[in-house]
Amino acid sequence: MKNLQSIMSLHQRGHLAEAEAGYKLLFDKNASDINLNYLYGKLLLDTNRAANAFPLLAYAYEKTQSNINVLYEYAKCLLSLNRYEDAYRCLTPFNNKSLETTKLFLRAASGVCSDIELESWYKKLKTSQNTIALTNYVAGLFDNRGVLTKASELYRTVLKADENNTTALHNLATVFRRLENPEEALNLLKRAQLNGLNNFQLYHNLGNAYSDLNILESAIESYERAIQLNPYYVDSYKNLSSIYIEVGLINKSLSIFESAIQSGITSNDMLIALAENYLRMGKVESAETLLSSHPNLDRSSVAYLQCKARLYHADENYQEAYMLLKDKTDSALILDAAQYALQIDEPGYVLNTMPSLTTSSDSSVMAKAYLAVAERLSKRNQHRKSYCHYSMLVRSYQLPNVVGGKASSDFIALLKEHVSRLHSAKSAPLQQTVNGGTQTRGNILSSSNEHLTELRLFFENSVREYISEVKAIDDLHEFVVLPNNDFRIVGAWSVFLSDKGYHTNHVHPEGRLSAVFYIEIPSELAHEKHEGYLSFGTPNFKLKTNLTHEYTVRPEVGKLVIFPSYFWHGTIPFKSDEKRLTIAFDISSS
Repeated sequence: MKNLQSIMSLHQRGHLAEAEAGYKLLFDKNASDINLNYLYGKLLLDTNRAANAFPLLAYAYEKTQSNINVLYEYAKCLLSLNRYEDAYRCLTPFNNKSLETTKLFLRAASGVCSDIELESWYKKLKTSQNTIALTNYVAGLFDNRGVLTKASELYRTVLKADENNTTALHNLATVFRRLENPEEALNLLKRAQLNGLNNFQLYHNLGNAYSDLNILESAIESYERAIQLNPYYVDSYKNLSSIYIEVGLINKSLSIFESAIQSGITSNDMLIALAENYLRMGKVESAETLLSSHPNLDRSSVAYLQCKARLYHADENYQEAYMLLKDKTDSALILDAAQYALQIDEPGYVLNTMPSLTTSSDSSVMAKAYLAVAERLSKRNQHRKSYCHYSMLVRSYQLPNVVGGKASSDFIALLKEHVSRLHSAKSAPLQQTVNGGTQTRGNILSSSNEHLTELRLFFENSVREYISEVKAIDDLHEFVVLPNNDFRIVGAWSVFLSDKGYHTNHVHPEGRLSAVFYIEIPSELAHEKHEGYLSFGTPNFKLKTNLTHEYTVRPEVGKLVIFPSYFWHGTIPFKSDEKRLTIAFDISSS
């Protein structure tokens, strides 16, 4: 036991490799020692190897089911393996033993219980001693479920008891941001900061809020501070890189990743993020060199396989990209393989694999979009009379003659003045689809500006009208999934295009419906060439067979066009000294 004590000391002091070697040596000699199984299993669990830890912790638990420390680690292991029912069952008798076991039990309950049941357990287990800590924790569980209203309610409960609780302030801010209220999110984050919160999460989320509000200088400062506090969190680098590009600091957008990697931060995420940025900038050789020079990259990960396939794609080696992914089972890889299959004129792969992905919220939009292209390439074209019946599913609505007590022409003039000022970027971010123009950040409709508030009411009324009209269509195809009447506008942005500008063809994976509203268009367009028109049906990648657009809508000031989010759409380039200014948005169920 003296030997075990010395190994435990190594474990406690963080010398994990030495402790693991010691535990293994003892385990090989005495695999039935309960305490050794527990300690060795805990180390494996602490180092993210739940599958390896499980048999050890399970053995210790079977021998001493009433030992709280063993139970706790065993239940943690079960949860790491997504075995919520097993964790729920073994924790139930001990769910009020301590705050930690109560939290763990509620985490297990969140995986097996309804919202009502989870809230009921919370109320049963809440005490005067644990109220604030437990309420914050359960709010986080609802937050993770996407039940933002309940999460918000619970965070506010904490703040009523302790108005300076930094956890509640910070987490409520992230809820407000997802509810597309960045102004309130920023206020809450500043309150948390004033009350002493000073971690990388705070500064990362400050960066997000400032970015949403187009306060880019403050966003840059916040992300830079987040990286100083945690140089391993890749999302801060990604967001900062995007802003650097917008403000014209292209080299800086790469150097932040390069400096991190040179300093020894060579995680999969960091390397892939830099490689992806190289590819977006056309630096194919740099991306290839980066991937090949780091042998420890996890070459089986989804992120690596996607990046490697895009590397082939950048060299127009679509066959290699397709062959790399065609037998994979992850939905993200299947979607990527679908594009490459279309590019080598193999629509059969898409027609076989996409239907099963059309019911998943993560893949349905792209699956339907790729199916439409496969229909065209296979000459079946069944989409045009069903889920891509453009004349029925693309609908237009005109701004009323009077808006907010003003004539529509006066309203549009004031709206144009305000929205134009929001286009402060020097260039569009690389991941956006704008050519010859810029796109605003955040949700433009979350602004308190009176003109945008009035415009939002027009949008919401038009969406309700669209839903009612399309629901009434006989034999509506199952792919046309409409939002419910308490829908949400999940994103809204403005696009500015100048001479020869255009919006490349794209779809909107986050929405069920999408829309575009015209604030300003050039006074003279070559209508016979459909210049500046909204076009539908053409994908944004090269094919062996040239596919032209299948449907167009003429732009007009004050016109709102609504259509399913999986429709390929874009803007036909135009030649004019005058600008084209629009607002686009997505609609989803609440």
